[in-house]
Amino acid sequence: MSALRKLIPEEEFLDTKAGQEWLTESVEDLLSRQHVEAPNPVGRSKVLVNADHLPEALADYMAANPDPDRYIEKILIELIRRQDGGVLHTWAVEAVGGDPQIVRSLAADLVAVHANEYRDAKRESDLVEQECGF
Repeated sequence: MSALRKLIPEEEFLDTKAGQEWLTESVEDLLSRQHVEAPNPVGRSKVLVNADHLPEALADYMAANPDPDRYIEKILIELIRRQDGGVLHTWAVEAVGGDPQIVRSLAADLVAVHANEYRDAKRESDLVEQECGF
């Protein structure tokens, strides 16, 4: 039988309907943080792709494609701001070093240097409002 298989070229698995279904299911497994495995009739399944490979691949992709608009940081800020206690919040906090208050602290640092400027502008605005009556 193996000699016969060598004479007849085997179709690429991904060119088959079953191959496309397997690919779709395997992608969903990785996106759900599950390993992609191949069955083994006499033991444990063989891990083909470890679930940790997708974040590594994404990190490599992101390193090669800069994010000039800082969307990743914006996503992290929003997840931390929501404080929903879910896995995304936990990961966002871990991504910024494990301190859930770091984003608030950075925001305070950015704003604090403008306190006197705000005070002066507010005084002027209040004065103009009083004089004009609106």
